[in-house]
Amino acid sequence: MIVIIAKPEHLKADLSFQNIILNHLNAPEDMLLAQQVAELRLQSPAHEKTYQEVILIWDTAILTKKLDGIDVKLSVENFSSQLSDQVIVRNANYGWLKAAAAITVITVATFWFYPRKAETVFLVKETRQQIDSVALSDGTKIILAANSTIRYPEQLVDSLRQVTLVKGQAFFKVHRDVNRPFSVGIGQSKVTVLGTSFNIDYSKTAIKLAVKTGKVMFAANDVSASSVLVAGQALNYDLVQQRIEWENAANSSAWITGKLEFVDMPLDQVCKQLSTYYRKTIVLNDTHHTVKKFNANFKDSSLEEVLSVLKQTYKITIDTNGNTITINYLSPKQPTN
Repeated sequence: MIVIIAKPEHLKADLSFQNIILNHLNAPEDMLLAQQVAELRLQSPAHEKTYQEVILIWDTAILTKKLDGIDVKLSVENFSSQLSDQVIVRNANYGWLKAAAAITVITVATFWFYPRKAETVFLVKETRQQIDSVALSDGTKIILAANSTIRYPEQLVDSLRQVTLVKGQAFFKVHRDVNRPFSVGIGQSKVTVLGTSFNIDYSKTAIKLAVKTGKVMFAANDVSASSVLVAGQALNYDLVQQRIEWENAANSSAWITGKLEFVDMPLDQVCKQLSTYYRKTIVLNDTHHTVKKFNANFKDSSLEEVLSVLKQTYKITIDTNGNTITINYLSPKQPTN
């Protein structure tokens, strides 16, 4: 079955997308087309709206096809003969009557055969001082860090699977479904994927997103351009300054594994990742001497153990003041402590 949808001239881009959707619906076994449609749906809210509109028309067209066998002329005459005032229908244009009948049948069928959407039941998972996990109805698994909260539907039945990270940190291993993108709401921001694994760290001041496998799309808000991240990439979205800074995705899931791995990493990046992992503010005052890259692996190590290795690798001093750790490079004449 082929459905033709007419659009105004100024919507050629949408029409092109509609043609792709229709090709997919006519050949659902074509995985390349399915992947193309799924990726285009992720590009913008407008594309997702277009997709939903085409699906509605497609489903409706199936109902109209059942009207082909209806004898509209005979039906009208039978109906007229039963009217109390004996109205006689002569020389009727049965073409428009058939169209009207089609609209009526579609409207009634939509009401009766497409039951009203049941109210969605939402569940909330909140952790305190422990790591916990959530298994969603579609097979997606979410690991929650301590002091984190997530809100999710009991059943993911919509075309767009949606959950909300209320606060804290979570690692998502999303079950792949090319026809239903997966979305995570984070305040005014949103992450959308098909099937992949990634980590989100959400605080009052920033959203940190790191991709382990696959590809994700990050939208800071409804008006900003979206950013696409692939495996190994990460970003830090400053909620106060509304600014994105790109980072390395290494060690984003260290809070789960307890492993820290640094491969040819500049010291300033090392300090950022240690700050995130140990929940400390680590300040590197001098970045002009960070040419030497850091290579080391740690497993369930304390911050003191890691800082000790840094002191053996670089000519630095380390000062601690409460929750803030300051790292300074030594001048050539200064002795190493």
